[in-house]
Amino acid sequence: MFYFRINKVQIFDNRTGKGFLGLGSDKATVQLWSLIVSGNIDLPNLEQLLKTTDPQIRSQLVAEIVKTVAASRRLTPIESVKDNKTAFFGDDFNWQFTAIKLNDKTRDVGNEMLNVVNDKNFGSFANSLPALVGGAVNPAFIAAVEVGKFIFTTVGNVLSKKNDKQLGLLYMSLDRAEHYPHGVRNSQSVPDLTGNMLVDYAIFAYDDQKIHS
Repeated sequence: MFYFRINKVQIFDNRTGKGFLGLGSDKATVQLWSLIVSGNIDLPNLEQLLKTTDPQIRSQLVAEIVKTVAASRRLTPIESVKDNKTAFFGDDFNWQFTAIKLNDKTRDVGNEMLNVVNDKNFGSFANSLPALVGGAVNPAFIAAVEVGKFIFTTVGNVLSKKNDKQLGLLYMSLDRAEHYPHGVRNSQSVPDLTGNMLVDYAIFAYDDQKIHS
């Protein structure tokens, strides 16, 4: 079993102006996105993707992979986020991770993730994916990670054009033997790639078979 939990997120600047003479509202609606991919992810179309040379078939197969990866998304809205806001999370919030200030509170970010297959760069990404994963020890895992990065990059670009603003971005790739050999890892105040966000997270993992043998 594997448990991954975000314990706390702190955002330094909510990217919201305070208005004339500082009298305006300094509150933002923030959407937290998390894509969780494990080493045992099942991508049934991967073998066919690595074999085909047809660009159209590749795009169709990668579109199915996008759906599989996007299905692991967790979207958590937080209202009225001020500068230096700290958000705490409980046990039920179980990692490519980003925080976006939404200009439109009703925006369907989950649907935006699925719509990346219609992006102008999707075809070239689909054609390049087999080369990225072909020699990997675990090609399904690498494919899912690369698809997740494409989703985040593309959706981030789309939302920026709609006046949404990225407040933080974190890519976390952990190997059990190196990062949590005893099945436990607790990290506090991990900086993101933008320097605007700190995250506390915890990992707890154990082998089911050993416990029940």
